[in-house]
Amino acid sequence: MDSTIIIYIIVDIIIAVFIWLYCSGQTSNSKTLASQLSVENERLKTKLAETEKKLTNSVDLENELDKIESKYKALLKEANEQCAQLDEQLKNAIDGKSDNSIKEQLAQTKELKKKIEDLEEELEENEDDISDLKNKIDSKKKENEELQENLRKEKKQTTNLREELSSARQALEEKVKELKIKMGSLDFIQEILSAKEISTEDTQKLYKRINTFESFVKGSYLDLNSYLYNRYDIPWKEFIGKQAIVPKKQYVIDHCDQWTATKRKSWLDGKRTIAFVGEFSAGKTSIVNRILTQDNPDIPELPVSTKATTAIPTYIAGGSVVSYSFISGDGRRKEILEDTFKKVSKEVLDQIKGVSSLIKYFVMTYKNPNLNGLSILDTPGFNSNDSEDRDRTIDVINECDALFWVFDVNDGTVNRSSISIIKEKLNKPLYIVINKVDTKSETEIQKVEELIQKTLKKEGLKIEQFIRFSSKASIEDIMTPIHSVKKIESRENFISEIKEDLEYLLKEREEKVGKLKKSSEEEREEGNKIIDDLAEDFNLLYKDCEAVLQIPRWETHFFSSDRYEMSEEEYGQLIQLLDNIAVERPKAIAPKIDNLRDNSEKTQKTYSKLYNMRLAQQSISKCLEQYKKITKEL
Repeated sequence: MDSTIIIYIIVDIIIAVFIWLYCSGQTSNSKTLASQLSVENERLKTKLAETEKKLTNSVDLENELDKIESKYKALLKEANEQCAQLDEQLKNAIDGKSDNSIKEQLAQTKELKKKIEDLEEELEENEDDISDLKNKIDSKKKENEELQENLRKEKKQTTNLREELSSARQALEEKVKELKIKMGSLDFIQEILSAKEISTEDTQKLYKRINTFESFVKGSYLDLNSYLYNRYDIPWKEFIGKQAIVPKKQYVIDHCDQWTATKRKSWLDGKRTIAFVGEFSAGKTSIVNRILTQDNPDIPELPVSTKATTAIPTYIAGGSVVSYSFISGDGRRKEILEDTFKKVSKEVLDQIKGVSSLIKYFVMTYKNPNLNGLSILDTPGFNSNDSEDRDRTIDVINECDALFWVFDVNDGTVNRSSISIIKEKLNKPLYIVINKVDTKSETEIQKVEELIQKTLKKEGLKIEQFIRFSSKASIEDIMTPIHSVKKIESRENFISEIKEDLEYLLKEREEKVGKLKKSSEEEREEGNKIIDDLAEDFNLLYKDCEAVLQIPRWETHFFSSDRYEMSEEEYGQLIQLLDNIAVERPKAIAPKIDNLRDNSEKTQKTYSKLYNMRLAQQSISKCLEQYKKITKEL
């Protein structure tokens, strides 16, 4: 075997050993493995030295044999040449051309023959040596083959050791990386737990007033509505009475939540709010950065990695100063350093169990004129395995005015679970952004757009606009649709909406009270008329009775007993009067008494309605006064 190859192998092994020893110094297990490798390396060196020595001896034997063979070949060549000369001279002698020189040559031939005989004897003696040498060479070759096999095994073992070294190095690197992530998570959580709350006296007063109004709406106001709609057929939108209270209550709660959330969030109050969602690496952050910078290189970009933006919803809004903060699980806003914010990544957050109880979302404000009147929400999308994280994302998106759904044109697919969530949980104007269009042809882009449109239309989702965008597109391609988004006025006008509803309810009750008062008066007049009519009928009855009493006359007689008497004409008058008293007068009085009874019941019901309506009117008036008192400070 070539000694150069052996030297290379030794050098490779030594280098591998040094690399191993250097890397394995990080852990105790690596030290043990390095020690074993060092011992094995020394053993290899010894064995290789022995192999090289044996191989050298074998080469010397082969060289000696070559010298003997060369010597024999030279002598044989000389003998052949002299034999040829002798043959020539012998031929001349036969032809009669012999001379003294031939005799001399014959004498030399005898000497040569003797030399040949001696050489043959020497050759016979050396043949045994040569045979021994050949046997030795064969033995050396066999031994060399064994050494080659052993060397191959040692090489294989060395390769295995190298693989083990590589595996150990990789495991070490992964452990180091894992340790860094854990240390980063620990630092991050410590900074989050020690963050100071951003709270001023004015902020506390504002929150208190907001809470008071929220309690009023969800308490007194909704209780009043439940009372009114359950008792009266009051219309609300396409509903009426009892059927209206459930949808109206849900409407009020939803809008109240949006109003209170907006009022508590200074970065949202009075601003147009856009939510960006999309699958991982769809390009949301690059779009947000272009909105921030407006392609001005002097304006800093969003200092967030792509991993960070897929972790927790993040608001980016304009402000008087640059600030980084987060909303804690109990709704308090706390300030953090920029470096703390930059530590956020999915890997770091995965190490923290229950992160949503600590951080709901991040809030960043920039002294950036491009964000005047605008607030951007960068979200992780809906594909989180954590239902709490997904619900949190849905809640913050519901506070926005529009949803911009970003697609990578190279994906060309629509996430079905995202469609389901948008359809069931979100009722926002939907804009589709097909990003990275500079990487595809017009035909391919059109196919992707048609696929998305067909899929969403099938699901009953309305698309406000398709936006094609890329890093090479004009910034106006995205800013124009953003500026076209209309703010949700119901959120801004919620306070006045409650007032208008109370005033409407009060006005309606006042109108009902007025109608009931009029009805009550009319019924009372009708009752008085019935009573007057009855009084007239009873007066006639009384007169008839008086007339009956006047008809029989008491007469005294000398020859018979005294008695009442009447004439035949008077008797007819009596019968007529008695008929009036017994039949005609009751016939006229009875229905009027029934009418009077009905009128009394009707009047009683009307009065009861009037009384309850006045109570309702008083309740609404009281609620309206309470509203005015609460909203006066707002």
